Amino acid sequence: MTNISLVLRSVVTTVWAVISLGLAGAQPPAGGNTPLSLEEVVKQVKNGLSEELIITKIKKNAKAFDLNTEEVLELKKAGVSENIIKYLLDPSQPYTALAAPLAEPGSGSPSKPSGPVKQYPEDRYAARVPPDTGLYHFTQESPLRVDIKMLLGAKQGPGLAKVLMKKAKVIAYLVSSSAKTRISEASPTFYMRLPEGKGIEEVVLVALIRKNDRREVAMESGAKQELNAGSMRPFDSLEVGARLFKITTSRLDKGEYLFFLVGSAEPPKGNYGKGYDFGIEQTAPIPKTSHTKAGMFGNLGDFPHAPSTTGAHQPPLTRFAAHPRLSVFAASWISLRYTW
Repeated sequence: MTNISLVLRSVVTTVWAVISLGLAGAQPPAGGNTPLSLEEVVKQVKNGLSEELIITKIKKNAKAFDLNTEEVLELKKAGVSENIIKYLLDPSQPYTALAAPLAEPGSGSPSKPSGPVKQYPEDRYAARVPPDTGLYHFTQESPLRVDIKMLLGAKQGPGLAKVLMKKAKVIAYLVSSSAKTRISEASPTFYMRLPEGKGIEEVVLVALIRKNDRREVAMESGAKQELNAGSMRPFDSLEVGARLFKITTSRLDKGEYLFFLVGSAEPPKGNYGKGYDFGIEQTAPIPKTSHTKAGMFGNLGDFPHAPSTTGAHQPPLTRFAAHPRLSVFAASWISLRYTW
């Protein structure tokens, strides 16, 4: 009987020890990680932690935050990216880390890039252009965003065009007589960041005609809006970043201009296209090169028939008399002088 009691007591002691160890293992260790909070995420962003590391912490926390619109806006104001907010809402979605940079020499084998990396030419301002789509012009080393405007339209009366079966014309216009962005350079440089799927060939520079309180450009209405070719101005473009193009215009006269976005028009809705408008202020005129008529003897002004320093204009024969060597050319020279 005594042996049975000892056995039972030993079994109970062992079971209790196992249960105690299990409970101890289930409790969080002293000083362990606390659940991730929104305040902690904002703090990590402001301290400069990488987006990849923050998302890793969010996924490890495995807690979905039920954020309303106001909370999302507050997080964005605090500098939290939309990508991080996306994982706060649903940490279970897969995450693909960015390709790691190539390892430096001597630090181990370099990681293999997933695909060829596009190389762009070096440019002084490309890195300073904001990531948002738009047109930018640098003033005093800072990017100035150019406003985007919508063209309204007014159809011209049928008149002779209808009789001759020609396409009807539409006068597209911008409200106000001048653009907000004013530039004093004759050949300004811009930086345009395009939306995904758009190309620089879908951008056209047009000159606008100022009339009263608006700026106009003529179009031909039809299945597609066609700009008047006479209003177009050439420009050069160079891709200097992801969807970023450096644009240098030809020399522009003083006036109003618009970078028109092809395909942005919706005439049934009263929208005849969108674009970025700017104005060119008075620029220094191009210096004119003086052209003097020259012949076998050089500039004609150097010949003896030129006025004397006293202002008196001596007859050609008298002047040639002082130059016996040229007397043989006197007759032909007189004829050239008065029939040029």
